[in-house]
Amino acid sequence: MNNRIPKKVVVEESDSEGEEQQRQLKKRRNLVENQPTQNITAPTPTPNSNNDSGGNGRMEFVNGSIVRIKLNNFVTYSDVEFRPGPRLNVIIGPNGSGKSSIVCAIALGLGGGPNLLGRQKQLGDFVKNRCSQGYIEIELHNESGDNYIIRRDLKKEGNGSEFHLNGKTISKNDLLVTIKKLNVQIDNLCQFLPQDKVVSFASMSPTELLIETEKAININNMYENHQELIRLQSNHQKESTSFEELKRNLDDLVKKNQSLEKDVDKFRERQKLLEFVEKLKRKKAWAIFENARSIFVKAKEDKEEIEKIVHNGELQIKPLKQAIAEQSRSIEKSRSEVQQNSTKVQQVESEVQKNSLTDGKIVIVIENLVAEIDGLQQRDKERKVQIGKITKDIQDVTTKMQRLPNDEETKAMVEKLNRELKECNQQLGELDIEKDAKNRQYMMINQEYSSIQREMSQLNNIQAQKLELLRNEQRDAYQAFEWLRQNQNLFKQKVFGPICMEINVQNPEHAAFLEMTLSFNLMMTFIFQCMEDRETFHNLVIESDKRLRVNTLVVSKKVLAERVNNIEDFRSIGATYYLDETFEADQVVKDAIMDSIPIFKSIVFDSRAIGKEDSITKHINSFFTPNGSFYTTYSRYGDKKPTTRVVNFKAAKWLSGINTNKKVELQERFQESKLLLEQEKQFIESIKQKQSQISTTRQNIAEERNKCSATIDDRRKCYSRIQFLARKLEELNTEENIQEEENRIRVKLKETYSKRADILTRVTELLKEYFKVMGIRDHTLITVSRYEAKLRTEEESLQRESEKLEADKRKLQELIIHYDSCMKDAKRLKSEAEKIVGPLTPELHEEFRTMGFHSLEEINGEIIATETKANFIISKNPRVLEEYEERKREIQTIENRIATRQRELQDNDNRMNRLREDWLVPVREFISQVNTSFSQYFKAINCLGEVHLGFDEQHPDDYSKYFVDIRVKFRNEDSLKTLNAQLQSGGERSVSTMLYLISLQDLTTCPFRVVDEINQGMDPKNERMIFEQIVKSVSSEGSPQYFLITPKLLHNLHYSPETTVLCVFTGPWFMSQKQWDLMFKKVMEKRNGHPQLQNNNNNNNNNNNNNNNNNNNNNNNNNNNNNKKVSIQEESDDDFDENDDTSEE
Repeated sequence: MNNRIPKKVVVEESDSEGEEQQRQLKKRRNLVENQPTQNITAPTPTPNSNNDSGGNGRMEFVNGSIVRIKLNNFVTYSDVEFRPGPRLNVIIGPNGSGKSSIVCAIALGLGGGPNLLGRQKQLGDFVKNRCSQGYIEIELHNESGDNYIIRRDLKKEGNGSEFHLNGKTISKNDLLVTIKKLNVQIDNLCQFLPQDKVVSFASMSPTELLIETEKAININNMYENHQELIRLQSNHQKESTSFEELKRNLDDLVKKNQSLEKDVDKFRERQKLLEFVEKLKRKKAWAIFENARSIFVKAKEDKEEIEKIVHNGELQIKPLKQAIAEQSRSIEKSRSEVQQNSTKVQQVESEVQKNSLTDGKIVIVIENLVAEIDGLQQRDKERKVQIGKITKDIQDVTTKMQRLPNDEETKAMVEKLNRELKECNQQLGELDIEKDAKNRQYMMINQEYSSIQREMSQLNNIQAQKLELLRNEQRDAYQAFEWLRQNQNLFKQKVFGPICMEINVQNPEHAAFLEMTLSFNLMMTFIFQCMEDRETFHNLVIESDKRLRVNTLVVSKKVLAERVNNIEDFRSIGATYYLDETFEADQVVKDAIMDSIPIFKSIVFDSRAIGKEDSITKHINSFFTPNGSFYTTYSRYGDKKPTTRVVNFKAAKWLSGINTNKKVELQERFQESKLLLEQEKQFIESIKQKQSQISTTRQNIAEERNKCSATIDDRRKCYSRIQFLARKLEELNTEENIQEEENRIRVKLKETYSKRADILTRVTELLKEYFKVMGIRDHTLITVSRYEAKLRTEEESLQRESEKLEADKRKLQELIIHYDSCMKDAKRLKSEAEKIVGPLTPELHEEFRTMGFHSLEEINGEIIATETKANFIISKNPRVLEEYEERKREIQTIENRIATRQRELQDNDNRMNRLREDWLVPVREFISQVNTSFSQYFKAINCLGEVHLGFDEQHPDDYSKYFVDIRVKFRNEDSLKTLNAQLQSGGERSVSTMLYLISLQDLTTCPFRVVDEINQGMDPKNERMIFEQIVKSVSSEGSPQYFLITPKLLHNLHYSPETTVLCVFTGPWFMSQKQWDLMFKKVMEKRNGHPQLQNNNNNNNNNNNNNNNNNNNNNNNNNNNNNKKVSIQEESDDDFDENDDTSEE
């Protein structure tokens, strides 16, 4: 017996109850431990590991079996760790306590997916409620070193997960490779059978059972060989069908060719005549070539003759070209001289023009100097006139200044007017501030006014929004609703529905609670007050051409709301309404809802109830808080402990209604805002009138002030004008030295006349040189004219000779083209003849000579005669020979394919025979061994059972129809019958299935097996027999680990020392795992007198346990005394505060 007492597992020593138990429970509640839990636990030394010192009587773990399991925030477990035994592990606990969660943890922790479990579809659903992440840690035994510690972290958000092996992150594929090496197959129902897959296994067909058996035993590639045989046999059938089809096609082709042989003979005679025609045509090709060759020879002679004429013409033109070239060079030389002289003329002209421009500029300077002398004289006259005019202006401005008012009086008046204007501006500023404040207040009231309008509009649109949602997501219900609105007159009483359109919930939170309670189908239901109206609706809407799929309900009586709890008792902690009081609806609609779901028993709490849900749960089975809904159910087993299910808050989608109280409140606020807007508007208008009056007064004052300011400005301007004119008069009275300036200008004028005389002398010299160069250029031009006349005469002679030569060249070109054409034709005809006949060899020439018919006319006549004779041989099928030969080739191809296909079929048969022996012999031997074991187990329970390998006797080679034939007999008067759902009861099928699994276990190797609640549906007798067989089968040395999950066990069962019982408890009075460990540690220290629990005192503890078990279980078998009971405590989701360790389950 294994005496290990691992960490986080509690060994129960007695079953005593009463005051001692209550005292222990109270003591447990007061224990608190704050030791942190490590994420990665060191490998556990197992009895047969390298770290174990050894010991007699210890059970050894099989390689790959589970040594330890740790769960954190997984389903209902907050933090738990336990260590199963190496043989049979019976996990027992009430329904809903978390037994199957352990099975889920094993599957997911070893790389499986949610699809293997038949439960939640997403990984995030396995994370504990109100937690963001959790993990599963499984320690597998490693016989060759440290154990494998596999950890899988689960995340609720995104449904993600991450794998770790011995503290290192690895991929899922790498983990599966490691798991496969240990022969763990969590997807094999023969090895891993979770609760939700038990029905699937029991309902397997015999063929599927054979496949799963092959996967489970994994011997000699049995499963792979079977699948390969099925594939080869399917291919063999297809290939055989194709082979027979080829043979039929071959016979058809041979018969068709035999029917064409007479036509082929006629066709071949015709072919001989046509071949003679072809020979004539070949001779004709050479005859045509001979004619073309004669034409080519004649064209060659004509071309050579004209080439001689062209050559002589070119010799005569050559001297003329030389003379013309000489004349052209002389002309070019003279033209070059003319160009040089012209360039020199241009240079002289440019210099003359440049000097002329300079002379023009000097003339302008002279004119300016003369004008300047005249200006000096004119300015003296104008100065005297200005002095007289300025003197008169000073007198006029002085007179005007004397007529203006006094400055002191005017300034005093301006200051008085400025004070009055300042008062007006101050009044206007105060009014502006007041108006701005009122405008801001007006805007605020207007914004509130608009906001109220929008809220009222939104309230009125809620029903339309619900109708639009119905139209988009429930088309049939929407069409039925629209039809009902138009045809209410067809019914005797008012028809309601769907219910979601008839309900108005003012509070969004209440709407969410109600929608969480009502089923979706109920919300889409139409309500009738009599059966006759319902039949009318069914005939016109559901069973008519419309075929609308909607739910209907008839309500014929009023439902009485029998309250379970008095709401007044809970007012102090936030109770507000019963759920049926949170919405408005016609009484018929309310009766329909309450008749389906007792919503009158549920109570709605406000935020004051948050944190008090645990205490409320003790009194109310169904209630709601802002955190969500709370439903309490009671277990049907044991002491009927309660289990509370919490559903998180979710906003309503279908039941959002119009808040009538809020609508009335909004209407009142709307009228108040409207009245305030009118008042503020009138006040702003009065301020504007005051501002207008003050602005008018300010404008009059400003005009008066401007007049006074203008008077002061005029007086200042007159004073400034007098000063300016006085300074101007003083400047004019200053005498200007006119004579000195005039003498200076006359000296400058004399110098300018001297410069102009020099320039005119230079221009005269340049003009003389210009006329000289012009004479030389003109003489040269006359010489060029004589040369050009002589050149034209010689060019005319050359042109006449050239035209004659060109005519001869054109003629030569035409003859060359004709020559080339004849040569090409001859070559082409020769090439064509060679293509038709081949080279004209002496033998072929002799053949053409002996044929006669030398002229083209004779050859053409013989061709026509022979073709006419051939045409008299008529064939019904012009393509008969082609078809005959083509079919003959096709026959040869098919014969080759048949031979190849026959070899392939033979090879396939040989391979199938070899593979059949490799598969069938081992599988028969294995099934025979399973039969022996299965029969023995059935014999042990006084029944008969056999297992055989079955197949279709009419088609023994159809390997897809091989199956496991299980035959059982449970009563003496019956005969052996095949196991199926029609012949055996559910309990008998469960017994047979379990014994088949045990038989497989005896013959196959795997580290562990998991079976979840297979004993459900068995009567006590069968359950006891199965349990004894399981204990017997897994108790031998080297047996794999076994997990049996069950909600109950019969009394007085037989247990072996290798059996470990793990009890799963739940409830509000269980302490946390840390508290349990601390209490257990203290108890063991007190018992043993040592500070720590050592391995060397396990035997003493075991003896104590045995003594206690002997005292408490005198009626049980002695082997039961060595049985170990382990308690796994599950922590609650919602019963206590998460920060209070003492409140965890």
